[in-house]
Amino acid sequence: MAKPTKIEASRNLVKLIVKEFRGNYPDLNLNSLGFAPPSSIENVKLTQKQICQIDLHPIVLSTICGTTFGDSSLVVHSNYKNARLNYRHSTRQTDWFLWKTLCVFKELASEEGIQFQLPDGFQAAVHPNTAGELLGKLKMSTNVNSKLTQLRDIIAPNNVKTIERNWLNHMNNYFLMTLWLDDGSLIGGLGRQGILSTGAMPLKQTQLLADYLKKVWGIKCDARELTKQPMKNGMFQTRLFIKDQESLMKFLKIIAPIIPVKSMLYKVCFFPETVSLQQRWASELKELVRPEWHDALDQIYFYKRIKFLVSNNSEEDIVH
Repeated sequence: MAKPTKIEASRNLVKLIVKEFRGNYPDLNLNSLGFAPPSSIENVKLTQKQICQIDLHPIVLSTICGTTFGDSSLVVHSNYKNARLNYRHSTRQTDWFLWKTLCVFKELASEEGIQFQLPDGFQAAVHPNTAGELLGKLKMSTNVNSKLTQLRDIIAPNNVKTIERNWLNHMNNYFLMTLWLDDGSLIGGLGRQGILSTGAMPLKQTQLLADYLKKVWGIKCDARELTKQPMKNGMFQTRLFIKDQESLMKFLKIIAPIIPVKSMLYKVCFFPETVSLQQRWASELKELVRPEWHDALDQIYFYKRIKFLVSNNSEEDIVH
């Protein structure tokens, strides 16, 4: 029997990955998901009428917008009339990628469009966490769709991603969750509890996002330009730094209840500097996520505590 080609092997691998995902999450259904509007609704001016006229479920709309402003694109390619959404994730975020693709974007994407790519860039130098771990990228280019074209004309006119307050006001908690799961990081140190990567977004637009988060959701952020790390075009990348622990925990409380897959729980497992706050947050988090995931939370925090002890004590202190 002839050996399968690389393309055939990739397709067979994707089928196995999808089958495992469907077995772990058999009841995923967009209509069963709840969503919440901004917490400070009195500060929202819904002046963007065009976005309301796009026939997309509010969760789909917010998740597409959140995905677009990560390392993704919503564009009309040459020789095409309509837009498509392009995104990819590390295989370490397989469930998150498949949740978006097979649940939220079901109308726009298909299993057949999923591609597996071998590691590249930074990931090519990463060592597997466990023996036999598959490292690589999962990529999706959705079908072209007139609804995506309508949305692209608002959030990425002329294929250039653009932050505007008038469309931000239509986002719900799934927008925040997607931004965080795609490009958010928990980082220790006073004043650096959480960071949202905004990539090549100009500082002025990053500041608009910071103002929106503060005014509408009550989350204080600082927009900063990374002046020590210029890109090839001479521009600088930008970041949103969540200002304090109170704002970070407020942010995580908004998104934790809607985390859709267990493998992404680590993104909300904040480890504060004081033991009392560590215990309080770990306890509060269990009230926010599914009961069947509590053991997974315990495991994440167990390893966080071990890492904390290793970095703050000698080996002898830990043993005794």
